[in-house]
Amino acid sequence: MIVAYVDTTSQSFAIGQVVGVLTLPLIAIVLLWRLTRSWRAPSTPAGGDPAATLREERRRCLIIVGLTALIAVGAGVQAVASYNPEPRASETVATSPVSDGQGGQAGPSRAVVLPDSFADFRLLTGEAAEQTEAALFAGRKRPEGMKFGYYDKDGDENLDLLVAVRSAEWDPKVRAEKATDSISQEFRNYFAGAKAHDVTRFEPGPYGGGLACGLSQGPDGDQAVCAWSDATTFGAVRIVQPTTLADAAKTTLTLRNTAMH
Repeated sequence: MIVAYVDTTSQSFAIGQVVGVLTLPLIAIVLLWRLTRSWRAPSTPAGGDPAATLREERRRCLIIVGLTALIAVGAGVQAVASYNPEPRASETVATSPVSDGQGGQAGPSRAVVLPDSFADFRLLTGEAAEQTEAALFAGRKRPEGMKFGYYDKDGDENLDLLVAVRSAEWDPKVRAEKATDSISQEFRNYFAGAKAHDVTRFEPGPYGGGLACGLSQGPDGDQAVCAWSDATTFGAVRIVQPTTLADAAKTTLTLRNTAMH
């Protein structure tokens, strides 16, 4: 996945914020010690007691050490509070128990099988699917590592919904990418590429991860584009027929839940 933006949810970005938080206190500590150098080393006046001068020097040093400790503790607390990276996509888990179809619970590695039908949509096959794909790519190379599904809703065998899925199940590169990217970064990349606006996050359902939808310019106006992501899969959906973002998210969630096994 191409990095389109700085990932503000990444661990490296969070570390950068911590460094930024610690920089000013560090500068303050250095200035404190440099500006108090002469004050910390009082001279013994004529006829004075060198031992008393030494005690005063130690007292003043302890004051500066105390101030340094206070600054350091305050900076440490602020740095800890500022370190808040989003988990990597590979670290996401199901939000509720998901059945594996055999009376148990499904594990984090899931099989993705695009359904023959879901809700009111039916998967195009045979010549209808071939014609749809040919028109969609118009001579361009079909992207590797993706599975595509073309769905018809009204029975006229024209494309009403397109889904493209990447999964670690068949593409090892996906697992490597998800070990470094957060779901927010995946979504930023996808929706930036789709030139989508009004992107909104929705509840991702029992498989966890993330679900978001936005609007992208189509031949006859805006079309809804959605994406879901979890530890091992990334799915992108485009709904050709006009719909609301909430309905598009519901359709995408139904498709996702039906396709995951």
